[in-house]
Amino acid sequence: MKLTIKLFLTIFFIFIIPFYNLNAARLALGFTSQFALSGANTNASKIFPSGFRDFDSGFAFSIGINQPISSSSVSLSLLLDLGYYHDSYDLKYTIQGKRATENYQFESFLIGGYARFNFNFISLGAGGGVKIPGSAVYRLDSYDKYRFYRFSFGDLSDIFESAVIPYLRFSIDFSIFNYWLIGVYANYDFPLHFQYDNYISDSIINKDSMSAFDIGIQFGYYVNINFDKYNN
Repeated sequence: MKLTIKLFLTIFFIFIIPFYNLNAARLALGFTSQFALSGANTNASKIFPSGFRDFDSGFAFSIGINQPISSSSVSLSLLLDLGYYHDSYDLKYTIQGKRATENYQFESFLIGGYARFNFNFISLGAGGGVKIPGSAVYRLDSYDKYRFYRFSFGDLSDIFESAVIPYLRFSIDFSIFNYWLIGVYANYDFPLHFQYDNYISDSIINKDSMSAFDIGIQFGYYVNINFDKYNN
């Protein structure tokens, strides 16, 4: 999993950076807010869940460079994303013919890299990074017991093999009113693997791993600042 992220970022920068003429690049600034349907999966080999049972949300500030390619209406942006994301993993089971649910809520700091290909009023985006949970809440509701826990980052490090959540994100955005945008996005969270000797193993049902796939909408504001026009 970690190797996959490192390989993706390495290829991303090797193939994109040589196309940049930094003398012509513009400063790119942006803000994006997101709201999505979220589906969790307990099979680490699968990406898409069987259904969407909860909601995720977040926001990110972006800073980077924008490079015109063939004309003023076609450009490429490389951005650093810093923000917050709320992840929800909602899992349903049937135990002895009765329903049981587990729910994890993560409050995370997000850091990642993002590329945006801009064609007139349409932008195609792809990127990834990590979400670092600062805290989390766990609920178990079954026919024979109810559990509720609050976790710090240190607690999560004792529960999971790694408490950091790598992710990939893809988006299609449409510019409206010049710098405002509205779009759709898909986000995949790589599996979190449980430690088999974690201190709540007597309470949790799923003791292997969990991942998530989100589909949602995003709103934002992006502006490219050309410093050359101020110097001439």
